[in-house]
Amino acid sequence: MRIEILASAKEALNKNFKGKNVVVIDVLRATTVMITALKNGAEKIYPFKEIKEAVEKREELKDGFLAGERKGLKIEGFDFGNSPLEFTEEKIKGKVICMTTSNGTRAIENSQSADNIYIASYLNVTSIVEKIMESDKDLVIVCAGTDDEFSLDDSLCAGIIANKISEKKKVLMDDFTISLQNLAKFSKNIKEVLEESKHYSYLKKIGYESDLEYCLTLDLCDIVPEYKNQEITNKKASLS
Repeated sequence: MRIEILASAKEALNKNFKGKNVVVIDVLRATTVMITALKNGAEKIYPFKEIKEAVEKREELKDGFLAGERKGLKIEGFDFGNSPLEFTEEKIKGKVICMTTSNGTRAIENSQSADNIYIASYLNVTSIVEKIMESDKDLVIVCAGTDDEFSLDDSLCAGIIANKISEKKKVLMDDFTISLQNLAKFSKNIKEVLEESKHYSYLKKIGYESDLEYCLTLDLCDIVPEYKNQEITNKKASLS
């Protein structure tokens, strides 16, 4: 198996993923939201690059919620922003969510040529690794990044996944992927590694410190969200 990590959604735009598995990561906070919403009983999530697309889908469905952000803040007129703590079971169980974010939903759309696309964050690292281990397909981990640039929060999570897989089977990696695998090996405290990083610092500044604590929790659940036919659903029920 070959593992490759891409640093941002932009890097995935013109890449051919045919024959490969893709894992998309946007720790702060889109994929953490998706995992949380499905864990708490959301029926499915429709991810979109553009606000207009999400609104049109919601109007077509005549049901469900609009969720998303721009610059970390809730979009005007939407039901939810991009805080995973908003997506409680009481609010979203059995519901459909139409979602658009600055980076994460774009990373998903840019990876659509893959055989399989899975959604990951720190919340479900071990379950994602177990799912990937079911196949010998090459793996590309697409970090959403921040505004088309490298983001440490996503890349450390990607490194953890690559490292866990490499502990279980022989893999080939390029130098960038090896560097993130090694970062993961020697990072004993995720918060300490990330707390001075750009995106972490920005979300803290605009009042989302509670989100940050939650988003950096390892293996909170065991679901494996999968993107297929333009929707994200839960392929493994949570045991929590």
